[in-house]
Amino acid sequence: MLILEAKTYTCPNCGADLKFNADEQKFTCEFCHGSFTEEKVKELFKRMNEPPASVEDEEDNDRYDESEREFSENTNLYQCPSCGAEIMADSNTAASFCYYCHNPVILKGRVDGKDRPSKVLPFSFGRDKAIEYFNEWVKDKKYVPNDLVSEKQIEKMTGLYVPFWVADSITNTKMTAMANNIRTWTSGGYVYTETSNFSVLRDVNIEYNGIPADGSRKIEDSIMEAIEPFDYTKLRDFDMSYLSGFFADRYDVNKEEMYPRIHQRMFENNTAVLESSCSYSNMYNKEFKNSVLKIRWNYMLLPVWFMTYKYKDKIWEYAINGETGKVSGELPIDNKKLLRHQILTGLLVFLTVIVIGYLLGGLTI
Repeated sequence: MLILEAKTYTCPNCGADLKFNADEQKFTCEFCHGSFTEEKVKELFKRMNEPPASVEDEEDNDRYDESEREFSENTNLYQCPSCGAEIMADSNTAASFCYYCHNPVILKGRVDGKDRPSKVLPFSFGRDKAIEYFNEWVKDKKYVPNDLVSEKQIEKMTGLYVPFWVADSITNTKMTAMANNIRTWTSGGYVYTETSNFSVLRDVNIEYNGIPADGSRKIEDSIMEAIEPFDYTKLRDFDMSYLSGFFADRYDVNKEEMYPRIHQRMFENNTAVLESSCSYSNMYNKEFKNSVLKIRWNYMLLPVWFMTYKYKDKIWEYAINGETGKVSGELPIDNKKLLRHQILTGLLVFLTVIVIGYLLGGLTI
């Protein structure tokens, strides 16, 4: 796999930096407005960096070590002294504030090459479209604070590649239970009831592909799960160029810590599948035995437009799937707005009663 160096991402027309444009799905130049497909960019830079014909290709392990070194040398690590969040960005993209608490961040140094993901899912749309999705989601919520959608707040929306551990797995679930079917009918003026009892056994292997779990402690797991799914058919081998113009969160939860979350998601689904396969009147004494026969992990970066909002000393998180536009997050309530609405509603009801009473009294006369 060809790994492009961030410092060589220059426009073949004018020499300025190229950036990945999520709206056009192309690499564009802000100066001469040149536009290039991924294939074209790789072709151009392959020619520039191609070794002499006499040099033999390195072994796979050597190339992997080289890709780790390239990632480390061209990726800056920023840290927020307030909340501890760590943000990765390519050498040409500077981070000035924390995506989580909005405080200034400081340059910490280079990342470890072992933090390099294997896959990346590029953003499908830019920041303006993300703001549209968010405003559309908020517009029908009457009691949210006005400054939630203010220009000052919205400008904090950040294109963030969130680290995910994605599992492919084969599981086995055994279910034992007792069950019965009850049949009732009437004949000759009598009501008859027939109960048939059964011993239930299910033993099934279920295969899962692409069960995701985000590797960031700072972002609520429920919010990340709510914006699923992501389309893995659009995954690409990780390339530094996709970080250009965006930030990436550095994972702080390793895959070993992901086992409980992944297991819970798979086993809860297994339970639902087995129970749905039974069509008895009643089931009881149910017991389940779950096991993982095989599991394989992929570390990848998935696109999320992320924003936090501080209201009454609480941080509220909002995430937008950078591929589908699906929005997730909990909205705060402006109690003053709610109170005004309740007062106006009460006055309207009171006036309506007065008018109706007056009209009825007038009709009585």
